[in-house]
Amino acid sequence: MAASPSRGEERLTLDGRIVAGVAVAVFLIVLGAVGSVRGGGTPWRKVGVDATSTRFEDLRSITSSWDCERKGIEAFPSNPCDPYGRPANYPRLWTKLSVLGLGEGATTALGVAVGLIFLVAALAATGPLSTREGVLYAALLVAPATMIGVERGNVDLLMFALVVLGLAIVRRSPWAGAAPIVLAAVLKLFPAFALAVLVRRRGRWAALGASVLVLAVYAALTLNDIRTLRHVIPRAVLNAYGAGVVPVALHDEGVSWMRSGSDERLLRLGIIAAGLLLAGGFLLGRRGDAAAADERRLDAFWAGAGVYVGTYLYGNNFDYRLVFLLLCVPQLSSWAWGGGAPAPWPGAVLVAMVATFWLSSAFPPLPFGLQSWYLHLKAPPEELLNWAIFAWLVAALVSGVVSLLWPRPAARLEELGQQ
Repeated sequence: MAASPSRGEERLTLDGRIVAGVAVAVFLIVLGAVGSVRGGGTPWRKVGVDATSTRFEDLRSITSSWDCERKGIEAFPSNPCDPYGRPANYPRLWTKLSVLGLGEGATTALGVAVGLIFLVAALAATGPLSTREGVLYAALLVAPATMIGVERGNVDLLMFALVVLGLAIVRRSPWAGAAPIVLAAVLKLFPAFALAVLVRRRGRWAALGASVLVLAVYAALTLNDIRTLRHVIPRAVLNAYGAGVVPVALHDEGVSWMRSGSDERLLRLGIIAAGLLLAGGFLLGRRGDAAAADERRLDAFWAGAGVYVGTYLYGNNFDYRLVFLLLCVPQLSSWAWGGGAPAPWPGAVLVAMVATFWLSSAFPPLPFGLQSWYLHLKAPPEELLNWAIFAWLVAALVSGVVSLLWPRPAARLEELGQQ
């Protein structure tokens, strides 16, 4: 039986979460205070957040659809009540929440609630953190990639909270833990990749099969809506990540060898193939100095890595979806400082994540005139970091699956990595 931590150690683990929480609170308070003094609203753009002229603009797309629905106006896929004329790029089920009696007038209150729920979930997801882990986590929480979701009130942050809820329950009951993740997948589709957490233990496979079946039935019943969403969801380049970002950026810039959609698809497949080859290299370089595993951290890692890998393959995702990488940070920290990583250089992956979170912005807060140079590049350079993160996480997930299904080949792979 493991020895109980001393009171000093307990304070240390609590300090990390306190550091992260206080850092976020101070960050938001200072921004609000500066905005009030200047009279120009919260200066989000000074810290690299691509703020819009309207508060909680993404959430407003949903709340305005509720006004339409109560008037008997269909708000999917077109939403005539949206102040910016945007199509509904979320499943039709969201418009049916008009029965709650809320509308665009409730956007600010709901936006604040979304931000608070996300931040509470982000701190709850980590479990105990050391002080240095808390500092690292704080750097990610206040980064532009995270704060753009808070500023816009994007409901992906609620999906994050539902996944965290599932992770809190899954060790006691895989069936109950799967329920919030399945609900998140019904509401926004992409959280289905978080079901990777059910892959990592054989005792969870029955719950995984049932969850996949439920989602398959849901997809079959709403197939036309899903196809519609594929056409209305914008293929963004700014404030975005994924294998499709660089091909779209080069096409939009009129690069001569990117003249057609087929060229974009070929380059996207090339990027994915290169990432998978790099993942194979990471697998061969895996380390064998296994450390004691923390089940909570491993569960969070599998869910976060599953979402990131799945959405990266999809093509183009807005940067606020990077928040699911937060779930990978505690376990990556354990591997970086304690050993036992399934692939080499987990510390470098953490550095790449911090850099990605801060560079993933329409105008990253770079000093000494570097921002102007950065913005004139034809394709977002941080996508190279995303490519490397994708490859490393694929290697880690594949290593886990191989170890689970074929223990002897996994041991042989470990031997190859040590030679």
